[in-house]
Amino acid sequence: MGWLVLLAVVVWFIFFLRKKLAFTFGLSPKSIETKPLKGLKKLSENLEQSLNKSYMKNVEERVMKEKKLKENEYNWRLLDLKRYFILTSILKESPMFSDKVDDLWHEMLMFTREYDDFSKKYAGNILHHSPNVTKTPDPDLRGFFDWVYAELFFIRKENIHLYKGFFRHPVNPTIVDEFKNLSENELIDKYFKSDSNYFSTILSLISSMKKTANSVKDYEKRVVQEKMRKSKIQKNFNSMLVPFVSVSYFHYDDFSSYMKASAASSSSCTSCGSSSSCSSTSSCSSSCSSCGGGGD
Repeated sequence: MGWLVLLAVVVWFIFFLRKKLAFTFGLSPKSIETKPLKGLKKLSENLEQSLNKSYMKNVEERVMKEKKLKENEYNWRLLDLKRYFILTSILKESPMFSDKVDDLWHEMLMFTREYDDFSKKYAGNILHHSPNVTKTPDPDLRGFFDWVYAELFFIRKENIHLYKGFFRHPVNPTIVDEFKNLSENELIDKYFKSDSNYFSTILSLISSMKKTANSVKDYEKRVVQEKMRKSKIQKNFNSMLVPFVSVSYFHYDDFSSYMKASAASSSSCTSCGSSSSCSSTSSCSSSCSSCGGGGD
C-alpha cells in the first residue's frame, strides 16, 4: 500500500514540475514586426488587408476549440503564419518548419472558398500547402530559412519556441559564399521569385544578406588570425585552418558578434532578434523576456 502512495506522490510531482516548466506565451505584438527593408512594411500591410476578418474569426474559433489554445499562443502562431506567407511571396522554396504554425495553416485550409479568396487576393494564385515538419529536415533548407527569417523579422522567445530554436541547423558555407560573390541576378535565379510583386523587397533583402555574408567571412578571418596570434607557431597554421574551415558555418550565437544591436532592443528591448544579443543560450536585458532555445 505504501508503494502506491509513493507512486502517486511521484506522479503528482512530475505533473507539477511539467506544469511549472511549461512554456508561457506573452502578449503578442500588434504588428508582424518586420525589419526596415524597402517594401517589406507594404508587403505585410497587403497581407493583412487580404485576410478577411470574418474568415479569420472563424479560423480562430475553430482552432481554439480543436487545439484548446490560450489566446496568447494562438496570436503568436498566427503571427508566425503571417510571416511564413510573407516568405512564400519572396522565396522560390519556403517549406514549413513549425508543426505548431502548420496546425493553424491546416485550419485555414478547412475553409476552402475563403482560403482561395485570400490566396488570390494576396498572391494572385493559390498558396499550396507545403509542410516540412519531419524530425530530420533538410539541414541546408532549414539553415537558409532561418537566415532569411532573421533578416526579415525580429525574433522573440515565442518565435524561437514555435520553431524549436533557430540556427540549430547551420547555414552551409557554400550558400554564404554565394551571397558574398554572386550577382543579384544570379541569386534571384537561384533563390527568389523573379516574378514577385515585391521585387524591391527582394533586392533589399539580397543587399542585407550580402552584408551579413561579408560580416561572417570577416568574422571567420578574425578568428583564424586570433588563433594564429595566440599560438605564434606558423607551422601549425594548416592543421588549425583545415578543421576550422570544415565547420565554417555561422550559428545564431554568431549574429551578435557582427550585427549591430537594434534600436528597438536597446532601451525597452521591445523585441529580441538576430540584431540583438539574444541567442539560444543567452538572454535579453532585464526589461525583456529571456530568449530560449525553444522546444515542445
